[in-house]
Amino acid sequence: MEPNAEDFYKPSGSAAVAEAPAPQSSSNNSAAKPPKDTSFSWTASEYIDHDRGASWYLLLIIGTALLAAGTYLLTKEYFATGTIVAVGIIVGIYSRQKPRQVTYELSESSLRIGEKSYSYNLFKSFALVKDGMLNSIQLSPLKRFMPPISAYYDAADEEKITDILGEHLPYEDAKPDRIESLSRRLKF
Repeated sequence: MEPNAEDFYKPSGSAAVAEAPAPQSSSNNSAAKPPKDTSFSWTASEYIDHDRGASWYLLLIIGTALLAAGTYLLTKEYFATGTIVAVGIIVGIYSRQKPRQVTYELSESSLRIGEKSYSYNLFKSFALVKDGMLNSIQLSPLKRFMPPISAYYDAADEEKITDILGEHLPYEDAKPDRIESLSRRLKF
């Protein structure tokens, strides 16, 4: 399904209008306008770094112990109980890591995050998400089991980023999903 021209994002609030291509003259190529550069790159954090105090880790230990004990009492399975304890340890270790600074790049055909490139035709729309100190763009995938892709940016770069994305994808209002809301509450 092809999106309508008025579905594309324009920061001024006006709808995009399809224009007829300009006639090209072959007699004087030097007078032609140079192609518009639609690539833009920036560097930002790969995810939001939450400040977790000692109480967060204490709650993680207590929650893991209660879940493991409850699982053992219900199932009498050592493997399931051990798996819960291992996952609790992995979460504790992973939560101590700091986010890397990643280079994001929007080009004519794709979004590049670090070394990975995502073509615009993999997505149906984009949304702007305000999350504390960091803003992000969330790209909604066309494939059912592909997770949404987020790219964090500085508020000063928002207009340039939305102009480029608006040429390729329709804008959609951001609606936080349950998993995202839960991870924010858990500071993860």
